[in-house]
Amino acid sequence: MNGASGRRDDAVRDERDLARTLRAAAVQMEHRDLADGVARRRRSRRTRRRVRVVLAAAAVVAVVAGTAAIVSRPDGHRRAEPATITLPGWDGIRSAEELWPRAVVKVPAYDSAGWRTQVATSMSATEVLLLAKAGKERRLEVYDAARGTIRILGSIPEPQNLRYVAVGTRYIAWYTGPLSGGPVDFWIMPRAGGAARHVGQVAADVDSFGIPDDTLVWSVRGGGGVYRMPVTGGTPQRLPGTDGLRLTSWPWAAGTGSPLVQNRIVNLETGESTEVSLPDGVGTMQCHPEWCAGARGQRGIVQRVDGSEPKTLPQELQPRGLLGDRYAIFGVLDEPMKRGVPLSIMYDFETGVMAKLGERPFAAGDGTVGYGYSTSPSTTPFWWTGPRVQDAKEYIVLNLAAVPR
Repeated sequence: MNGASGRRDDAVRDERDLARTLRAAAVQMEHRDLADGVARRRRSRRTRRRVRVVLAAAAVVAVVAGTAAIVSRPDGHRRAEPATITLPGWDGIRSAEELWPRAVVKVPAYDSAGWRTQVATSMSATEVLLLAKAGKERRLEVYDAARGTIRILGSIPEPQNLRYVAVGTRYIAWYTGPLSGGPVDFWIMPRAGGAARHVGQVAADVDSFGIPDDTLVWSVRGGGGVYRMPVTGGTPQRLPGTDGLRLTSWPWAAGTGSPLVQNRIVNLETGESTEVSLPDGVGTMQCHPEWCAGARGQRGIVQRVDGSEPKTLPQELQPRGLLGDRYAIFGVLDEPMKRGVPLSIMYDFETGVMAKLGERPFAAGDGTVGYGYSTSPSTTPFWWTGPRVQDAKEYIVLNLAAVPR
């Protein structure tokens, strides 16, 4: 990274990387080798959770107004009319730093050797995985929030067209290849660091992947099924019954009724499949195993997968996708010259708590929230001071693994 020309080149690449990251967040909006003993136990637990109806929830910073009425649909099913969430004003919503001070960390945008860092994903409650770059070289690093230090994990061979990373119990995995169309090359590195190893190339248009235990799993764009391959390499195997599914976050996958609406949630370990109860007129819907967020008309909505506990969001909040395993993120609409407006709002489905993520750096409304390099719902939403990521000296990261449950 020596010289003005090198920095200009890195700035251009930073802008492209940021654009790709934000496109990935938008794509999230679009879109039995099974253990029978585990299946029965998990199915029983999750069935009990789904039939549980919460009669009242007190949101810490969001106010639910109105009474939910029961209406009949043309298909004969009865559905609760959504309650409406009202905002107490931006000053009435606490920031992520206030709510979870130990979960918000400041990560240097450069390591001690001058390599530019980028937030990838969470590794633990105190560790954030980073992708570091200097010229054409790339390597993986980890920021240790407990020590306030960055540690090098290892170099990334053939880093051109690196797309996404995933963290497993033993390995970190990533793949390289074109943005669409394939083929892609899978690589792994020990979680503790070390030499990278090429697992294999697959002729597939991969849209999502993960690394549970010693196995790579991925789904093929356009509902082409879910596949797996051991980290030792070999021939990919298609998981039976996965036509039309997109891997969301192992072991979960989703089926789609249209490019923007998920209508089925499937546990690929147990084979359990749950239909999403969709409200009339829904335009987008994306779901965790128990909760969904989407849009109906011009308003954002949240609900349980079975359609219960529906809520309509204020018009100022526009759905942008899911985070972690129980959160959604919403973009903010407000007057362009208004100060004190957050960049985004994170919503906790289980508690109803809303949290402000960042604040507009300029009255003109510059700034955004990044999501990292994971194809699963991000566990490290981050933001920075100033309008351009390449000018940032540090990132403010909300590590969802550190948020108290």
